[in-house]
Amino acid sequence: MRETNSLLMYSFVWALSILLGVESCSLPAEWDGEWHDSSDTERDITFTRSSNYIVGWKHTSYSDTITSWTCVDQDTSNNLLLFKSNQTVNVFGDLHRLYRCVKWEKLTDFSYSYQIYADKELNAQNHRVSVKMDSISVDISSGCTTTNGLPTAVETIVLVKKGYIQNAAQNCPTPFLGTFNYSLNDGSSTFCDGTSIWDVCSDRTQMVVNYTLCSTKQFYSSGGVAYCVYSTSVGSNYYVTVANADSTVDFSTTFRFTCYAVTTSGGYVLASDNKGACVQDQNPQSKSATGTGTLTFSLYENCAGSTASSESSSTNTVLIAGIVVGVLVMAAVVAAVVGVVLYKKKNKVRTQSRENGSERLG
Repeated sequence: MRETNSLLMYSFVWALSILLGVESCSLPAEWDGEWHDSSDTERDITFTRSSNYIVGWKHTSYSDTITSWTCVDQDTSNNLLLFKSNQTVNVFGDLHRLYRCVKWEKLTDFSYSYQIYADKELNAQNHRVSVKMDSISVDISSGCTTTNGLPTAVETIVLVKKGYIQNAAQNCPTPFLGTFNYSLNDGSSTFCDGTSIWDVCSDRTQMVVNYTLCSTKQFYSSGGVAYCVYSTSVGSNYYVTVANADSTVDFSTTFRFTCYAVTTSGGYVLASDNKGACVQDQNPQSKSATGTGTLTFSLYENCAGSTASSESSSTNTVLIAGIVVGVLVMAAVVAAVVGVVLYKKKNKVRTQSRENGSERLG
């Protein structure tokens, strides 16, 4: 009976706070339904807009596990959404809740990117999440602040609508545009060296590996096909999120997302992979703790009309146009000089003729 009364009281307070505008949230209409989320490597997530309820985003903190959330506040002008865990965690006898503040941006009609505005929490497996006492009220202003700085572009997370991976595809970044031979080093052994094909030319939104030539699994895919769904550059590195095109994944040996840190060096493309989203300290030349290893790509074939070729062609066109203009200008100058010389010569002849005529008359 006491638990029922407590539940009724909590529901009354929650409803009253919504009516008074203390806590309010309305999820984007497009989010309703199931999504692939690159931050959750254990399951897809589900948004229920009518109740602002989210199933997924699993976190373990102080030995307690969070599996669902409710959106409790928002800042529409800055695309901020604040989610509160539906389960509590016990912190030395006091109940706490986890908060996940999301700063989101639309990528396509079927995909979004977001970052989590929170410090890394040591007692939540070093994930960006806030842990606050259950008894205090938390809103956007208090739940979306950090003390150690905002997440970097490297830590961007991607949402893709379930069943629409191909619709969310975007062109892969320049370093990946080509058909490559590649090798994978897992820290102790090298695979696929010299007997591999990684194709991003047939479709520049799509990565295809030939498992007949080398069976070592890439981007956690059974079928060997993935789509680029997001990329960003930081300094000389690119960070590329790809979505496995397999119809299903088991979240054990196959996963939906892989993020690559990529760079070019000495004529090669170097990359490291990470299961799910990229991590802050990920770099192309070091194996990530939650990745399979480092990759070295050697170009087998250029993409016809690739970005690099187009830029070279544009440069050549400009250079040729400049030469033509220069030649025309030089020709005009020469013509002008010749004209002036001829004019002066003609005038000189006329003057001499008049002088000779005058002498004969005299």
